[in-house]
Amino acid sequence: MPRAPIQVHEEPEDDPPPDDDNDGVQPIPEEDYDAFFADNLDSLNSVNNLPGDSAVNGEEARCISNFDAALAEIHIAACGCCHEEDFNLELKDSGRCARCERDDLTDGIRLWSDENHTNPNLRPACLKNLTDMEEMLIARVKPVIQVRWTHG
Repeated sequence: MPRAPIQVHEEPEDDPPPDDDNDGVQPIPEEDYDAFFADNLDSLNSVNNLPGDSAVNGEEARCISNFDAALAEIHIAACGCCHEEDFNLELKDSGRCARCERDDLTDGIRLWSDENHTNPNLRPACLKNLTDMEEMLIARVKPVIQVRWTHG
């Protein structure tokens, strides 16, 4: 026996009534806003609006400038062989660190070199530009574990 088709009664959709109840933030006329916050950025950047006294005294300002000068003198050196980077890394004339200079050549390949595939700077594209949190999540916390086998 054939079934009768199901008839769906559709009611016309009415738009919701506009919210005439303004209980939230009241609009402020633009002139009042401009008078309070200034109508352009020139008045915000003006030197005349800054306070006359500094937040730091002369001794603190001198310490800050000495600190900035000391930071500017710090240079990071990198070994051309093992790619180790450090603040106080002493490089030989060959551009290699002392460890790479002492390294015994095995088949003409240094232990910590690109030829031995031990370059820590080479990263796959999927691991570049990770945030600090993402790096911590994938870091090996304890790469060596102790495994014990028991019988019985």
